[in-house]
Amino acid sequence: MFTMKGDPIKALSGFKLPAGAHVAIVSEKPESVSAIRKSVRGRVARVIEVIERVSRHTQGERKQQLVDKSAFEPDARSRAMLEGVRIAQQDLREAGGAYDLDEVRTLMRGVSRQAIDKRVQDGSLLAVPGPSNRRSYPTLQFNRDGTVVAGLKAVREALQTSNTWTVLNFLSHPDVRLGNRRAIELLRSGQLDLVLEAARRHGEQGA
Repeated sequence: MFTMKGDPIKALSGFKLPAGAHVAIVSEKPESVSAIRKSVRGRVARVIEVIERVSRHTQGERKQQLVDKSAFEPDARSRAMLEGVRIAQQDLREAGGAYDLDEVRTLMRGVSRQAIDKRVQDGSLLAVPGPSNRRSYPTLQFNRDGTVVAGLKAVREALQTSNTWTVLNFLSHPDVRLGNRRAIELLRSGQLDLVLEAARRHGEQGA
């Protein structure tokens, strides 16, 4: 391969190409292709091909110009939503994880799916969205004998929320209104009234 300096048309004037040799006109700027065609027209016997070759650096610059990456970045509100999901999942992990439907049925001695669904709907059984949006049942709400801790429905009503992640957060974290004890522990010991008072105050603050 040879590169000619100056005006290549003048340099090639009177030059006879050997057999198998070709002349290529290379341009790094696509807008110059038409100008090259006009320039060589009539000055050589035949134009075999005009080649446009764009450097990788130039291609990268074009992509950056065509695609504004900042347009695809989530805004502050969207990032807060993602962080909320991460926090909720961390709450579940720290609370002991969750059972799936079949495990809950086994734990509750073969209770029907319909009965479980009814309890979820009335708030006496806590379920959160799990993998593939299937219901998952936090383990902290079950006693050792497979029964459900009493008072969950009343707690949700006192919290004034239908968001089960909010209910889980309240149950699983130490609360200064409860002497830095967890609400679920007090429910297990039968101190429902104390938990409900804290839940009402929590709900009023979040309203």
